[in-house]
Amino acid sequence: MSSLKTPAGPISIPSPTPSTSSNGTKRKRETGPPPAQQAAAFSGGQDLNIHTQVHYAITYLQNKDRALSFDDILNYLSLRSADLQRRKALRHILTLNPRVEFDPKGNNGAGSFRYRPIHPVRNAEELKRYLQSRKDANGIPVKELKEGWPGAVEAIDALEAAGELLVTRNRKDNTPKQVWQNDPTLKISIDEDLKARWHAIVLPATTEELRVRLEQVGMKPTTAPPAPKEAPKPKEKKKRKQRSGARITNTHMQGVLKDYSNRRP
Repeated sequence: MSSLKTPAGPISIPSPTPSTSSNGTKRKRETGPPPAQQAAAFSGGQDLNIHTQVHYAITYLQNKDRALSFDDILNYLSLRSADLQRRKALRHILTLNPRVEFDPKGNNGAGSFRYRPIHPVRNAEELKRYLQSRKDANGIPVKELKEGWPGAVEAIDALEAAGELLVTRNRKDNTPKQVWQNDPTLKISIDEDLKARWHAIVLPATTEELRVRLEQVGMKPTTAPPAPKEAPKPKEKKKRKQRSGARITNTHMQGVLKDYSNRRP
């Protein structure tokens, strides 16, 4: 009986190859959460983090243009059967959240919750009062109004048509971009005769003709050539005074260095 021989070197184990689908393409590994965790996240069950439940509750309040009871929020989150401690924690966090208005007297004393927008505006009248109360002349971005007022765009269009708002619009889709107050009492009516006389004034056709007309009435046009500037005069150089003699440091030889040429015969 012959014996089987094995190679002396190490045996190499083939590495697994990625599986392919029926059409020949490589199957990608799923990177999402496990199915059980996804089910808990979408069902709003007790396994869901409390802060995520608060986020869902605030989003629900934002989409509702009215105050809601805590039972309404529990029904939306499917937390009616949750333990008492979890429900108390959720209520406490919502009452302290800066994006939520909590009215302890609402819902017949049981307390009510409402979304707090960036600007205290939820209808056209509140928008007009809010614009009148502002101390600056800055406009309000419409996207900030829509954040807490679902019907903002329709109301803004109506107020603009009535002359009560000044509105800038996006070039792409002509939707309102920013709004300012427009006081109709500041609109001044001009007499038709004055309008006709104003439009009857014929302006010069060219800038050169306009310049000549202005100069004729003694006005200096901005298009007039500038006057030539005088060339700066060169500064006169001061003449330096020549010293009469060198400084004498050897005082004991003053008599020797003295000039006696005036005593020559």
